[in-house]
Amino acid sequence: MKAVFPLTTLSFCLFLAACGGGGGGGGSSSASGPSISGVAASGSPITPAMNGVVTLKDSSSTPKMVATATDANGNYSFTAAQLAGLTAPFMLEISYQVGGVNYYLHSAATAADLSSGKATINITPLTDLVIATVAHEIAQNVFNQGNFAATLTSSALQAGATALAAQLQPVLQAEGVSASVDLLHQSFQANGSGLDGVLDSLKVTVDPTTQQATVVDRLNQQSIIDDITQAATSNTAVLSTSGSVPLTDLQAINLALQNLSKEMSAASSASDPALLAYFDQSNFQDDGKSLALFLQQVTSQPAVAGGNLVISNVVLSAVPAWVSNVPSGATAYLAHFQVTMNKSPSEHAFVVYKNAAGTWLVLGNQRIMRTEIDAIAAQNTVPNGNGSFTTSACSGLLIDIADKGGTAGVNYAVISGPGVPNGLIAFNDGSGLPDSFQLSTSTYQGTTTTPLPMSSACFFTQLLALNDSQIAAVPAGGAYTVALYNDNGTPTNPGDDILKATYTVHLAAQPLLSTQLSGVFASNPTASSSLLIAAAATAGSSADMVNFTWTPPTVPGLFADDLWVWVANATTNNLGVDTSLASGDTTAQVAIPSLSNATSGGGNIEYTDSSYRLYWTSVNF
Repeated sequence: MKAVFPLTTLSFCLFLAACGGGGGGGGSSSASGPSISGVAASGSPITPAMNGVVTLKDSSSTPKMVATATDANGNYSFTAAQLAGLTAPFMLEISYQVGGVNYYLHSAATAADLSSGKATINITPLTDLVIATVAHEIAQNVFNQGNFAATLTSSALQAGATALAAQLQPVLQAEGVSASVDLLHQSFQANGSGLDGVLDSLKVTVDPTTQQATVVDRLNQQSIIDDITQAATSNTAVLSTSGSVPLTDLQAINLALQNLSKEMSAASSASDPALLAYFDQSNFQDDGKSLALFLQQVTSQPAVAGGNLVISNVVLSAVPAWVSNVPSGATAYLAHFQVTMNKSPSEHAFVVYKNAAGTWLVLGNQRIMRTEIDAIAAQNTVPNGNGSFTTSACSGLLIDIADKGGTAGVNYAVISGPGVPNGLIAFNDGSGLPDSFQLSTSTYQGTTTTPLPMSSACFFTQLLALNDSQIAAVPAGGAYTVALYNDNGTPTNPGDDILKATYTVHLAAQPLLSTQLSGVFASNPTASSSLLIAAAATAGSSADMVNFTWTPPTVPGLFADDLWVWVANATTNNLGVDTSLASGDTTAQVAIPSLSNATSGGGNIEYTDSSYRLYWTSVNF
């Protein structure tokens, strides 16, 4: 996966004079001088259908820039005429879209590269990582800030590329690529083999907050983590290929899931035969949901229709031992992937297998209910009663235990893993909602179990706040065990409890330290308690619609995802409504639910980042 950053005001034909002539550059010219060409790819080629545009920035004191589009094979070029009068070294940025989300990758060209007249400069997740490790900064920041001439020297870039190739040597060897390959300059085609096969088999994520780069082998889910603030040569961990599966299986599954996402966006209904053909219709289960319920929820979402759902970045691992519905002898994997919906990324997984006809079928994740653990940062603002407000923040883990199908028969879960206290449970609080589970470290006593106290900083029942020393012991990729129990109708007698399922859950990103929380929260919400209360009293009419607006976080690379707005009275706590957000939204119109004698209200603005870390901003009016 690529590092993801939101597009601000950049248009895809950024410099009009450089966009003439189309796919291979800016048109013909008789000017003599060096030229640059190469391939922009993240495994698959970055094409005009993805709005692929390469921008070149020079290193003069007032930077000059030119731009060109890629062609259908991901090729791009800058002619001698386009480069005339520009000062090397250059940085190159490819901007493109997947599911409406904007992505950026980077590379660089030095004066030495241009000395031969024709320079080959690739732009891939690996070249982007080389730039980051050489500059000790997110590559897009280097591009945006300029002043990179002293940093991106020929020797520094070569050292960075050589160090990264050494870390990838087993993967390179597996795809028939020399361990001495020049990742910046090696000519290749985006055809799924050789160096492009290496790109297919790797997922690269650069976390803009922690300044850590994670490289995952998509064929076995093994990974290495590089600290880009350190010298490139200090990152010496080698990515193992142990347990790797055939690259052709990954490529076929990736294509099948991409086609499935297109079919979901185009399906006329949940019973569309073309859509059903992608699934094992008899054995599908996903977080407890049947196939009918799953597809009904997906196809009924306005955010899905029109191609706004895209599945990408597939990573394969072995099917968990508790999965029993894979046909005997069938090739099967647990496919982890990114879901981009309504221009906001999230992570999910399906068990997939190849049937006798060679078709890959989806079984869902085969879990009887949702069991997810995510890194989260939360901020809560509460009124003091005198017209002023107090704001506090925390960081930790979101323990998301929820029976999304409503039929799992689970009363509580026992959770263990890094940063989790011994005896942590999530229990159904008896509110009547199948997904209303709260955290507790007390002895399980059914619905009367004592929940963890909610601090003013972490005003969420499923959030486990951690201090900095605890967070330091919680690694990205850390494994958690979640055991699900039915209390057999006797909550005070644990001896007869029934174990329904046990799952292993992996943490996608490390929680943020307290020093990393600045700028990650939304601010300045404009809805007020009086507006929410008035709307609750008139629900069902046009007067119940409230505009909720806010200022987005200042930290780059965060995506708006969801807005939860609630009202409450003396007996009803937090009667709320969810509104799905597009990634760049800063306002939403919400229909407030009906509630008589409402006395308070508020909202929770939810963001996520490219590492699937969550950011919640709660405002209590």
